[in-house]
Amino acid sequence: MIKIIKTGVVVLACGLLAWLLPWLLAFLTTNPVWHPFTLYSCIVHSFVSLDYDENGNVMSRDFNGNIYNERQTDSVMPMFYYRQLAADGRFPSTIEGVAVTPHDAERTGFIFRTSPSDINRPQIGLYQLLESHPRRLEFDAPSDVFRITDEGMEFVDMASNSIDTDKSLRFTTALKEAGFRFPARLVAGNASLKKDYDNGYFIIDDARKVFHLRQINGQPRVIDTGLPASLDITNIFVTEYPDRRHYAFMTDSKERFYALDAEDYSLHQIPVGRFNPSTDAMMIIGDIFYWTITLQRANDERLMAVNARDYSLVDFHMPRTRVTSAERWAEYLFPTALGFTSSKDAFVRPRLAPYSLHSLWLGGVLALVYALIHRRRFRTHIGQTIGQTLAIFALGIFVFLPLWILGHGK
Repeated sequence: MIKIIKTGVVVLACGLLAWLLPWLLAFLTTNPVWHPFTLYSCIVHSFVSLDYDENGNVMSRDFNGNIYNERQTDSVMPMFYYRQLAADGRFPSTIEGVAVTPHDAERTGFIFRTSPSDINRPQIGLYQLLESHPRRLEFDAPSDVFRITDEGMEFVDMASNSIDTDKSLRFTTALKEAGFRFPARLVAGNASLKKDYDNGYFIIDDARKVFHLRQINGQPRVIDTGLPASLDITNIFVTEYPDRRHYAFMTDSKERFYALDAEDYSLHQIPVGRFNPSTDAMMIIGDIFYWTITLQRANDERLMAVNARDYSLVDFHMPRTRVTSAERWAEYLFPTALGFTSSKDAFVRPRLAPYSLHSLWLGGVLALVYALIHRRRFRTHIGQTIGQTLAIFALGIFVFLPLWILGHGK
């Protein structure tokens, strides 16, 4: 009985050490990492990173080695600093032979962001459908929500918690007449009231076809986008930017990234390589000329510049991955690490980091020390002692400390 209790204590202590020791090392050694703000310039045709000089003044540097002061920085990134240039009377009349105004810069500029925590969160399956053609400029919050079941589309009045049978039938019929097969695999939209217009919802049916649903004057408007089901669209990010050029960004099962044209539902692949929104973060800062795309993965970061007119890749940069001192030491000291939270989602649950083979050197040293300390026990408790030694070799300090402190097995 005593051995069972001691074994339980060792196992519990091992788990606590796997949680606390890596956290303590990171707490003591982590330093802030500076990531300069970087955009692709339509003037110098290079990535330009914002920074500060030794006096704290704003400066920037392009990837060709040229340095710019604050005033020059405004000029090399006119589509981003258009307000300052317009106020100074310095906004260019043409860029790359195209006539532009500050209004063009404001109308075509956008910022798109997505992170794994946006994707990996609970979905309640209830959505608000706005009126896409409101009587006034602002949107009114709907009094109902909808859900899509195996049989159809149901609208539930929030005040009475009752189903609006007539409205549900109208929308269900409209979806079926457009060729929609229930249930839905994905429902994507933006129910925010703080926007200039409404693009409704994009819904993937059970046959993996994509449909566009809007409410216009209280009536359903359903369009089959014509996107082939073989694409197997997995994520849809509805966009409602001022230029109204696109309906949405999308990804498919092969981790390709697309922009959906608002004119004819044509799909344009964006050359960013593989992108999985469940594990990768992306930010796009775009204008009429170029999109600067930052793609952050678990082990690397990529900067890409895409021509906004034909979606071609014009520049690519992969910053050198910087391994922090805590990460470097942790690989050699700890075989794994136990955590409970992650930047990729909002759930609290046990998580084990991948096993580090680099830690086997320390496990071997500690196993040898333990074997020498208990060498006499090999004659009487050979099986138990070998098992403990192998456990120390595999799990290192997490097992060695509890066994050594508690004198397990004596």
